[in-house]
Amino acid sequence: MMMMMVLILLLVSQHALGGVVEVNEGAESVLLPCIYSGTPPEDPLLIWTRSDLSPNSVHLRRENVDDLKNQNQRFSGRTSMNPDALDTGNFSLTLRKPEQDDGGNYSCSISGGIEELNLKQIHLKVKVGQQEVEVTEGSDSVVLPCRTSADLPEGTSVEWTRPEPEFMMVHSSSNQRNQDGFYRDRTEMNKDFLRTGDVSLTLRNPRDGDGGRYVCTVHRDQDVLRDTVVLKYVKKEPFPSWASALLVLLVLVLIVCAGLLYHFEGYFLPGESLNVPDPECC
Repeated sequence: MMMMMVLILLLVSQHALGGVVEVNEGAESVLLPCIYSGTPPEDPLLIWTRSDLSPNSVHLRRENVDDLKNQNQRFSGRTSMNPDALDTGNFSLTLRKPEQDDGGNYSCSISGGIEELNLKQIHLKVKVGQQEVEVTEGSDSVVLPCRTSADLPEGTSVEWTRPEPEFMMVHSSSNQRNQDGFYRDRTEMNKDFLRTGDVSLTLRNPRDGDGGRYVCTVHRDQDVLRDTVVLKYVKKEPFPSWASALLVLLVLVLIVCAGLLYHFEGYFLPGESLNVPDPECC
């Protein structure tokens, strides 16, 4: 009976509460912590999963050897655990180059082949800074940047939308019939975006009304990637009124000066004497 109570307490102590980990997209790596203080079972499996993915395997380790044959391909080459994880009880997972769609709930567990003990739930938040692009009135075009992983699967679709002041479909890679007329014949995406992962949008002949927030949405299998770009449309400043008045005044001054010069030019022509009376003639 006492042994049963100890076992129950041990199991409860190992079922740690979930945590939240935040990281900025573009960081070198992020650590998902998981510490185990019990005695590992025989032939242990260290398991990291994400239930919303299929397959849900993020990383699997058998004794001191990684077993990644069933790993979800989105994590390929980006996960690792300490080589001495079983000796130290540090089952933490390192995820390299976190992307926005890496955000979600991760589970750390250990199994002896019969039962699986859930040790930790981690909610990963990947924060993305809002990109800003500026374009000046009269420009030929502007590029709204958006990138995801390369070699996207067939069937991946991309939508560019404006959520405010009212929803507008700016561009769709799969169905341009829903495009708002304001953007008709003015948008274009790279044709090889599946290979490159570059889903940026080129907007031609930017005009007043184009400024605002744009949302880039990539539908990849069951995954959804979103990024936001703010376009600042800068109008060319009109010629200042004070400068216009000064220019007009300058022109008038030049005209008056030219007129005066022409009027007095006859009095000072070379070879001509001034019309002064001879004092002896009187």
